[in-house]
Amino acid sequence: MDYHVVLILVLIVLVVALSIILIRRILNEKRQMATIRRMDLADFSKFLLTNSVDGTISEVARKVSCLLKESCGCDRVVFLRKRRSFLELSYQHGIERMNRRTFRLAANQDLVIALEEDFMPRSVDKLSRVLPDKYLRMLQGKGLDLFFPVFWRNNLYGVYFVRSTIEINSRSFNILVASIAQSLAAAYHVKWHESRSERMKKRLVEYHSSENNSIPPSVVQQSNMIKLVRHHNAETIIPKLIQSIKQDLNINRIAFLYQKNGQKNPQPLIVQEGLDHLLSAPTMDCMEELLKTIDNNMVPISDFVDKKSPLGNWTRSLRSAGLENIAFFSLSKDYPGILAWGGISSEVSLQNQLQVARSSATDLMNNAESFERIEEMSYTDGLTGLANQRYFRRRLDEEIQRAKRYRRKLAFIIFDLDGLKSTNDTYGHLAGDAVLKQMGTILRGSIRAIDIIARYGGDEFCIIMPETDAVTCTRFMTRLKNDVAGTSFVIPDTDQQLACTVSLGGAIFPDHADSPEKLIHLADMALLRAKSSGRNKSVLHNDEMSIDN
Repeated sequence: MDYHVVLILVLIVLVVALSIILIRRILNEKRQMATIRRMDLADFSKFLLTNSVDGTISEVARKVSCLLKESCGCDRVVFLRKRRSFLELSYQHGIERMNRRTFRLAANQDLVIALEEDFMPRSVDKLSRVLPDKYLRMLQGKGLDLFFPVFWRNNLYGVYFVRSTIEINSRSFNILVASIAQSLAAAYHVKWHESRSERMKKRLVEYHSSENNSIPPSVVQQSNMIKLVRHHNAETIIPKLIQSIKQDLNINRIAFLYQKNGQKNPQPLIVQEGLDHLLSAPTMDCMEELLKTIDNNMVPISDFVDKKSPLGNWTRSLRSAGLENIAFFSLSKDYPGILAWGGISSEVSLQNQLQVARSSATDLMNNAESFERIEEMSYTDGLTGLANQRYFRRRLDEEIQRAKRYRRKLAFIIFDLDGLKSTNDTYGHLAGDAVLKQMGTILRGSIRAIDIIARYGGDEFCIIMPETDAVTCTRFMTRLKNDVAGTSFVIPDTDQQLACTVSLGGAIFPDHADSPEKLIHLADMALLRAKSSGRNKSVLHNDEMSIDN
């Protein structure tokens, strides 16, 4: 056979193979998007934020299994619940000819450590070094190729083994499954608290009915603080915790000094109860010196007042307010703090009571912070790290109401990337994703602290700019357009760099519109005018002169 004919046949085979791979990839991506679109986001958000508290554990577990089947494309599901030192079959779907005992697995330390490495869905092959060979073959034989654990803090509640029609590297799938697992873990955690509360109440009844009616303070204290388990905001729960501690320990005056880590410039904050005047917050140097000095001890404030330093001056203000003692009282690693109090008659058992209070408060703060993380995930775009459309719509309503109340102006801008589709067609969707990620970085560096930016969908972005008139809005759109045009977008794993442009449309509240829907519509019409004018342009509604090259 002629050499050229052979070469042509080989090329034809390669083209056919690549076409099949490309078609399968496109179909799989469409299937992924269709799967996610089938989910009702309002119902899913309600599930994440409320059912872990309001529903029973069996009801929450049932909903988790339904979400895995209906919204995550899992046609085979196995959930192993941890009971004592074993993982035992608690739920299964799509598995035929099974024996429950074959799924029983020892939850040894090596397995738990391996499960703790990542809470995202992973291939069961990652467990090959800790699972018995026979057990691993059994999972693979039943088509269970993915797993994800259900943890709360350091407590393993169980592990899911699933087979999904969605690819493991799908960001939407990973975030969705991690959120579901976290919600189920929260449900187990709440159940544990409620069981603990019931035991406390039972002990209270027993103490009341006994001849000795003295109730241990720790029993009352934990019973009262557990009532806060349904509060899910870390900032608002702190004053309630301090009120509970003041009441439970029978303290007349109390102040909690803390700082929130993770911020750019964390500053000490104060929550106080029973004081005649507001305390001033200490400097960061005072706060750090106090934390180092007292360590885990309970120290009289008089030990510090004689110091000729800012710390001495500040502790003297505490003593003048009637505060007598101070102790380390950290709520979590993100909320290190100090508790100061005065006006308590019996301090014999106070050290133990403070330890109990700190332990309970730490559990409650971790509970609140976990719910905040879940809420943040439901409001964040997984690719760019910006807010998603759902969060943007909520904030737009809020900002317009605020602008109405204070009679302020507000700018709304919507824009998209010019030619992202051609980038995807030429370099692949990973290149398009990389461009969108870099766009997110540019946008975060271009806006003010009060502005809200979100990925509206696909290659569209939007910005809410409070306290902004038409002139400022036009200047911002021009600057952003030039910043993007002057940026070289890097394609991963290649030496290629792309030049991208954006087209922008804007509208002003209340100059152009008096409602969120109309404001979005007018900005969208301005965007269409910018595109029809040749792209890489910005247009403010009703102002033809704002078209710029």
